[in-house]
Amino acid sequence: MIVAEALSFERLAWWPLLLAAPAVGLLVFLGLRSLRRAAARYGAPPVLRPASAGARAVRVTLIAALLVLAGMDPRYGEERIEVARRGLDLIVCLDTSRSMLARDVAPDRLARARRDIAAVLPDLAGGDRVSLIAFAGEARLVCPPTHDVDAFRELLDQVDISTVPRGGSDLAAPLQRALELCEDDREATTAVVLLTDGEDLEGRGKAAAEAIAARGIVVHAVGYGSARGSKITLEGDGGGESFLVDDEGREVISALDTEGLRRLAEASGGEFLRADAVALPLVELHHKRIEPAQQRDFESGEDVVRRPRFQWVLLPALLLMLWELWAMGRARRT
Repeated sequence: MIVAEALSFERLAWWPLLLAAPAVGLLVFLGLRSLRRAAARYGAPPVLRPASAGARAVRVTLIAALLVLAGMDPRYGEERIEVARRGLDLIVCLDTSRSMLARDVAPDRLARARRDIAAVLPDLAGGDRVSLIAFAGEARLVCPPTHDVDAFRELLDQVDISTVPRGGSDLAAPLQRALELCEDDREATTAVVLLTDGEDLEGRGKAAAEAIAARGIVVHAVGYGSARGSKITLEGDGGGESFLVDDEGREVISALDTEGLRRLAEASGGEFLRADAVALPLVELHHKRIEPAQQRDFESGEDVVRRPRFQWVLLPALLLMLWELWAMGRARRT
């Protein structure tokens, strides 16, 4: 929103439509003038005075401009309103280890996971908060709990395999970090979603899920990859591509650990979904499991909002429209 002194417009991007108003008026003027000339050519009595076409074109131009201004939602002044926001805490834990670069899920596991996270954001209610934890060999808080979905989306777009420098895959690390984010007495309305290929190299994921379940927090898991595995594609410095190899020079094969992720989710009463079996797994989890959970009040009190003033321009537009209708009827009677 752009503010000019005390006046602002919520839809300022609509301003180019104002340029169309004179064009509409010009078309009306040319059309009326053409009708008057045609009537004169065939000897019909004139129904428009010479000034009528120009006056009506001006009115139509003003009507169009005022309607656009009303649609731009002008705001002036402030008012206080009572608010009571309700919602859930959604903690998203995204695997950014190099195994997420495998392409057995198009375009690759990490890109698909980011897309799935972005797909659920429009479904979040005004009181819902969302946070993002990236993890590999350790966990890093990328976005703390926030109502600002746009800010969350910008941070999500920046996440890649370099977000967490320490390599490996430790499923316990993001769950422990999620436990720290959960506020006291709000466990029942906090949901954790783990997006990973399930390779728990540290072997501590299930124990962490049991610890988080003891607090009453549900952990859901979405698995990326295929059970038969896939090579991990890396981009070279010269623009080419190569496959990740281990210390012995053998190409690394990364496979989805379906059973491990299912046990991890079930340990807290959560659900496991495979990304290749569901078009939008996070959206489905949100609709079927997360959204129906008990909601709570995040905050209540007063919000200061800018007062809408669209009626200031809508009323003159309606009056001009009535005037134009009256003028058209008067012209027909004469």
